[in-house]
Amino acid sequence: MKVLLSVLVLSALAIGLSACSESDSSAVEQLQVDTAKAQEAGQRAQILAALEPLDPLRYHHLDPIIREEQRIPSDAVIWATRAREALDWVDWPPELQEHVEQYGAWLDSLLVAFRNDDAQAAAEPSRLVHALAHTFEATLEAWLSNESLPAVPELAGLEPPAHDEHAMHDDAQDM
Repeated sequence: MKVLLSVLVLSALAIGLSACSESDSSAVEQLQVDTAKAQEAGQRAQILAALEPLDPLRYHHLDPIIREEQRIPSDAVIWATRAREALDWVDWPPELQEHVEQYGAWLDSLLVAFRNDDAQAAAEPSRLVHALAHTFEATLEAWLSNESLPAVPELAGLEPPAHDEHAMHDDAQDM
């Protein structure tokens, strides 16, 4: 009888534990889902916040001044620094990492030329950063919209889009 009673108690305990582990397992799975959603929401919020300091409109007036007038505007270092900082503080998803590294490398080159007050050395990085800012923004918009991402751009032949001088002036006023 003691054996039967022990078996019944152990069986009841086993059933109770399995019920607990099922509900614990379910709770753990729900917690994992909630955590993943929170991480994704945080990542999306970071990328949305980064769109402003990475805005290619900033380069519409900087790039022509650097390349055509061979001078570095006083606000150029600030804007390029803010863009570089934005690249550093965002927790980028792996699928964007190569885009970030490419853009960051050219921003670094541009910042070196700016800090050396060398407009001639800044010309090529300025052209590429301007062009990459546009492609990077489009890549971020695709990621945020859950669309397929473009390939990392080839630098050969990459040019910033042509801008209407009047529209460029209007864009600069909006900043």
